[in-house]
Amino acid sequence: MSRNKEKDFDWYSKENVSDQEDFELSGESDDNIEQVSNDSSTEQSGSESEDISCNDTSEKFFIGKDKTTKWFSSPENKKVKTRKHNIVIRLPGVKTAAKNAQSILECWELFFTKNMIEKIVNFTNIQLDKLRRNYKNAKDVRPTSEIEIRAVLGLLYMIGVKKGNHVNLKEFWASDGTAPDFFRASMNLQRFYVLINALRFDNIHTRDERTKLDKLAAIREIFDMFNDKCKECYTPGQYLTIDEMLESFRGRCSFRQYMPKKPAKYGLKMWALVDSRLFYTSNIEIYGGKQPNGPFNISNSVDQVVKRISAPILGTGRNITMDNYFASIPLAVDLLDHHRTTVVTTLRKNKREIPPQFLQTKGKAVNSSMFGFTEKCTLVSYVSKKNKNVLMLSSLHNSGDIDKDSGQRKKPEIITFYNLTKGAVDVVDELKGTYSVSRETRRWPMVIFYALLNIGGINSQIIYRENTENKITRRSFLSQLAKDLVIPFLKVRVMEPSLNLELRSLIKRIGNIRIEEAVKTSQGFCEFCPRKLNKKTKKRCVTCSQFICPSHTLLYCDDCYNV
Repeated sequence: MSRNKEKDFDWYSKENVSDQEDFELSGESDDNIEQVSNDSSTEQSGSESEDISCNDTSEKFFIGKDKTTKWFSSPENKKVKTRKHNIVIRLPGVKTAAKNAQSILECWELFFTKNMIEKIVNFTNIQLDKLRRNYKNAKDVRPTSEIEIRAVLGLLYMIGVKKGNHVNLKEFWASDGTAPDFFRASMNLQRFYVLINALRFDNIHTRDERTKLDKLAAIREIFDMFNDKCKECYTPGQYLTIDEMLESFRGRCSFRQYMPKKPAKYGLKMWALVDSRLFYTSNIEIYGGKQPNGPFNISNSVDQVVKRISAPILGTGRNITMDNYFASIPLAVDLLDHHRTTVVTTLRKNKREIPPQFLQTKGKAVNSSMFGFTEKCTLVSYVSKKNKNVLMLSSLHNSGDIDKDSGQRKKPEIITFYNLTKGAVDVVDELKGTYSVSRETRRWPMVIFYALLNIGGINSQIIYRENTENKITRRSFLSQLAKDLVIPFLKVRVMEPSLNLELRSLIKRIGNIRIEEAVKTSQGFCEFCPRKLNKKTKKRCVTCSQFICPSHTLLYCDDCYNV
């Protein structure tokens, strides 16, 4: 029998049996792989066996359930040089467009550009014009500006730092000494309410027409701009992960998903490509359900989703780790043959290419492994517990090596590698949730925008750390980012003549503002007199430049002043 006449699914098989009788979960990796097995029915109980089919006594092989796929006894080449599809041609790291960003604010602005903020300001002003007739006080719904919108985003980040995304906003703006002064100094609470409610990401006057072609029209432009920047700023490492994100949302939305195994259960689903080591999010796609006929009507089949999400790294010799929701043997072969991309994944037991012998658990010792090989892929069936096994597929590995560090459990290296790289998207979800800017809302575009702010905070810190080698904590990074976004607005707000003395002094202290930076007029109110006295003066203190009236002025001669 000649091997070169076989199809792509000519698999070799090998059995590695351990003497262990009991399997004990002792670590996060074991829990992870066990959970995947339970969720996706990769574990097989009972006896489900067929006789081994063999047409050549010198070659042992198994036949898949499709009656076509063959699995042979050993890999054809046990010791080979690094295969060409494992050679990375694009080195990981910050790309040229982002290498000049040295400050925290500059790194954040890589993802939320001036053009993006300007569009949000224009769209928000359109909404404010629409809302103005519903307010008696027109000042509350006056047009906003770029500097004010950036201050709103800074306040959202600061609320996330304080872990207050589910706290009533009134508690942050309390004036009884129980709230941080940062919020009251930055913006009036009523104005913050109005801006959050009016925040828009598209032109509401043309939305109905665009929605006929795209369900995501309300966020599409801003989302695409952000996603493009994620691809442009950083080249991910050799190992990446594809998985689902679920942004919690229980409002009205035609493409809202119910995922019972996710903590939020109800929400908007996104697919993400994340670096397995640094947790940089390289690409995102929102699941919009069945789109109307037009340019946005794309296939939601698993194979097409994986290829679209992994597009930035296809052909660069990288590996993708994913769970069995995305996995299939034809997809793994296709990515390897046409895109130089390898895959490590769990498999569901209903795949037609899997022989019944790989599903059988009866009579197999705990911690035993059965391997199958081709020139392109490796299949392993690992008995993790009595009468339960896990199926894994890898086009990255071409041997049946056992991880020596796993001890008596004798885990295959494929499973160890999967456990180390499969959780990148989950880590990003955890980072997003720790200091989340998200707030309760009935508008699904806001849910997506909150997610972009959270992801942008993570990605910008990675860029900052790579450019400066400053290992700043995430809390400190977001706190400083919030201040950098708000302080320019403080310098404008402190000039408002209607501010009382206490609030003006608070703004100066929070923003570390000198009076000459804020007040450019030649005349102003005395800083020490009550406002009701309406005392104006042209005199300033020579040290702090504050306005002072004659009642609060002391006279010194040159000799005494210099002392």
